[in-house]
Amino acid sequence: MSWAGFGFRPSSWAVGAVEGYALLMRVAMCKARAAAMTSLGARFARLSLAAGASVWLAGCPRHDPEPQRAAPGPVTAQPTLRSTSQPPASARISSGPLDAAPDAGPSLALADAARPRAASSAPRTIYFAWRPPGSNARIYAATEPEDQHRLVLPGAVARGGRYPVVIAFHGQPKRGQAPRDYAFVHTVTETVLPLVERGEVEPLVLALPVFRFEGREWPDFDLARFADEVARRLGAEGISISGFLLFGHSAAAGCGGRGLNEAARIHPRAVGFFDTCVGPGFGQAVRALRRDHIPTLLMHSVETAGFRPRQPKEYMPDFDFGRVYRPLGLEPTACPEQLPEAPLRPLDFRCAADPEGTTRALVVDTGQGQEAHDGLIPVGVRYFLRQYAARAAAP
Repeated sequence: MSWAGFGFRPSSWAVGAVEGYALLMRVAMCKARAAAMTSLGARFARLSLAAGASVWLAGCPRHDPEPQRAAPGPVTAQPTLRSTSQPPASARISSGPLDAAPDAGPSLALADAARPRAASSAPRTIYFAWRPPGSNARIYAATEPEDQHRLVLPGAVARGGRYPVVIAFHGQPKRGQAPRDYAFVHTVTETVLPLVERGEVEPLVLALPVFRFEGREWPDFDLARFADEVARRLGAEGISISGFLLFGHSAAAGCGGRGLNEAARIHPRAVGFFDTCVGPGFGQAVRALRRDHIPTLLMHSVETAGFRPRQPKEYMPDFDFGRVYRPLGLEPTACPEQLPEAPLRPLDFRCAADPEGTTRALVVDTGQGQEAHDGLIPVGVRYFLRQYAARAAAP
């Protein structure tokens, strides 16, 4: 119907008033129908009359409720994206205060974001007793699991996988001390696990051999046979080995005995010496590794044990390590772009290398005395693994 059919033209005011009234009536009708639908909703549902209801409400506009938004909570700082998953808090091992200041290096955030990883389970530890053939039973005695050798498997290590094994050698423990109380074992474990959890280094297995000190360092230890035993234990878990990396601290090398002094025997991917003794065994080990073109990292801070002539003190922050490095074929060189989290000492040989760059050395300032000597452990472990076991970036 139009107004023209009645023979007159209404004013725009009259048209607006009538159309507005019609709209109000339509809205009221839709609200009434909607109220009726609400009260009869259950019946319509039981009688499968949803289609009829849609026709009955045809022409009425939809008014879906606004989605409910949670009230804003306190803003918390988000960690840098490095891993797409974390094991339960109860299963994680704290990395300690030094882990808050990692050495500078390429961020893996974008790589991890582009390549999400499967959720990791909690780390687990395999304890096992083993002693080298012909060795003193007391030195490798381990009736309690906590005093035995350990294989630490981060949550990312899974059955059916192939992973590198990192063998870590402790220094000289106190006479009569039980392996369960060795600070080195706990420090290394608490340093390595967060690196794997955050995706900074590739998934790996940490092997921690131990011995009891009775006057000699790593007596009769057979690295090749220990590696075979590790392979056998992991094989029982359905895990194969892609290669070995080795590092040690203090008397792990250069103070007699075997231990890291025989690192070249199993042709590892890389070897790290962290404030180790610098006696003849150390020099022989470094030369053997260089001869086999095995990447080797020497990091010292204060340790002078084994040097001849003997120094006034064992721990000397101002010792000229050029007297150790130069006979091994190393010379001062430009420092690498990526450095440890601790500063370097202002010495000529603070950065040194052989002509091929296979063997590198850094003199790190971790303080003085025993504290400096022990403080190099987490610094060295993080730098070594970031350099030689870094997780490959996404293609």
